[in-house]
Parts: sequence; structure tokens; C-alpha cells
Amino acid sequence: MKLEGGLTLTDEKRFCDNGDGTVTDKETKLMWNQTDAYQDTSQWSNWFMAEDYIKSLNNKEFAGYTNWRMPTLEEAEDLYDEDIHIRDMDRFEIYIDSAFSPGGGFTTWTSDLRPHGTACIFYFRYGHGNINHKEDITKDTIRAVRDID
Repeated sequence: MKLEGGLTLTDEKRFCDNGDGTVTDKETKLMWNQTDAYQDTSQWSNWFMAEDYIKSLNNKEFAGYTNWRMPTLEEAEDLYDEDIHIRDMDRFEIYIDSAFSPGGGFTTWTSDLRPHGTACIFYFRYGHGNINHKEDITKDTIRAVRDID
């Protein structure tokens, strides 16, 4: 079926820039912050700082919502697509949709906790997760997400 502008139904984009600093993933029914904490604060985050960043989004009702949270490892993995990319703050490719703002970090902390004070992070440069100590500050950041259903 042809739509306006010559698009077909199969051409509909999975990620929609909502014009308010958020991106909706029509496939997973999740809404993401278009930027990450590094872009918003100019600071790298350990897991606790990432948690504080999420709380600040909820306190200020970012984009009108108070249910922002850390993504699960699976949700972060769902953003990864090696067929598309934007550039991170180091100008390297990260494999997420162009609906997201370029210039951010290449990881996200997740809510997936592991033993001995660690949590999972996901690398958008490489397409895999890893475990990092929650107190470590390396070049990690957080991409906030919320459920829309």
C-alpha cells in the first residue's frame, strides 16, 4: 500500500523523533531520552550517578513524564543495529538509530545487577554487554527509557 510521499507501509520507521527530546521505539513500545546523561551533564557516570540522573529526569517531569528508568540489558541490546549508526563524542560509530542525538557516549548503564557491587553496561560501539563495578567512573553514561503502554 502506497502512502503519501510514495512511502509504503513497510517503509515506516521504527524510531520516531517526538520533537520533545524523546524517541519512541514503535517495535518495543518504549520511549527513550534522545540524549544521554553525558550530553546533558558533560560528565561520565558511575551506576549511582546514572540512578541520580534518572531521578532528576523524573523530578523535573522531563517531557511530561515521571516514570523514567534505567533500561534492562535486553532493552539496551534492542537499540543496537549494525546496519545504521550515528557518531559518539569521540566521532566513532555507535550503532543506534539517527533519531537519537549524535555526540553522546557509547555505553549505557542498565538495571541488570550482578554480584559484588557490579552491574551490566551495554556498548553501542561493539554490540555487547559487559560488567562494571557500580562505583567505577570510566567513559560510561546512561540512556533513560520509559514504558509507554
